[in-house]
Amino acid sequence: MKRTFAACLAGMSMMLATTQILAQAFPVRPVRILVPFPPGGPTDQIGRILAQKLQDTWGQSVMVDNRPGGGGQIGAAQLKQAPADGHTLFIGDMGALAVNATLYAELSYDATRDFQPVTLLMSAPLMVLVPAASSVNSVAELIARGTAPGAKLNFASQGIGSGGHLAGEMLRTQSGANLNHVPYKGGAPAMQDLIGGQVDLFFEVIGAALPQARAGKLKMLAVATPRRIAVAPDIPTTAEAGFPRLTMSPWFGIVARAGVPEATLRKLHGDITAVLAMPDVVKRLTDVGFDPIPGSPEQFAAFMREETERWGAVVKSSGARVD
Repeated sequence: MKRTFAACLAGMSMMLATTQILAQAFPVRPVRILVPFPPGGPTDQIGRILAQKLQDTWGQSVMVDNRPGGGGQIGAAQLKQAPADGHTLFIGDMGALAVNATLYAELSYDATRDFQPVTLLMSAPLMVLVPAASSVNSVAELIARGTAPGAKLNFASQGIGSGGHLAGEMLRTQSGANLNHVPYKGGAPAMQDLIGGQVDLFFEVIGAALPQARAGKLKMLAVATPRRIAVAPDIPTTAEAGFPRLTMSPWFGIVARAGVPEATLRKLHGDITAVLAMPDVVKRLTDVGFDPIPGSPEQFAAFMREETERWGAVVKSSGARVD
């Protein structure tokens, strides 16, 4: 029995040592970053920035794997099924990592139980957008049109549970306008249909909206913040338009599979936050209104819990539900 016990201890020690070595050497093979939206949107943009910079840092292949659909569930399911070794990561927005917990009657994952927060990445204010060809030039005109007898305005969103979806529901309940939700599998296809006039309005983060507005392809009616923002100082706020409670700055964060080794988690956190601090990355993000907001894994975990509770109350009050 003593020999057996000693052998077990030796085996456990070897396993622990091997785990520590692998964590310290991370990554030992290509890394995959899951993005639950199609190419071209803000989540995809930050994913590709991280992939390139981390590949340079690690000397190991880092690829973006776009898995759109299901309000983030398709991509999240891929992470849930992956080994807990840090080689598969997931960039989620506030919908996938907070809102979905209340919005969906049945959800294929539990963000707080199945995932390990690594760090917040960035946030950006939402803009109220209409096509360039629209005759609407202000939020007041938009609401007037949406409350006219027999009127109906179709608003696009990045998907069910996204920031754009919640903003539309908030505007509908606060204004009484007849707004019909048209969900897409990400911001890029929604933006194309807005530009083409297939939908009447769209709520999207400024980082995706500003280049299109500068190109004359759409109009920015308002920014959903208490105060005007530096990159678009001429755009009024939703508060100025009469809707002070309609404020929203969707956020994005990166998570690993729950159970990832502590040393691997710390390396992921350190290397990713180092990328977010690089001057060229900071400039690239802030020039279009994104705000890098990295923090510790513990801070991100607490933030996710708070946001799940906060937006859960909004979802319940709006009556939005996916069965």
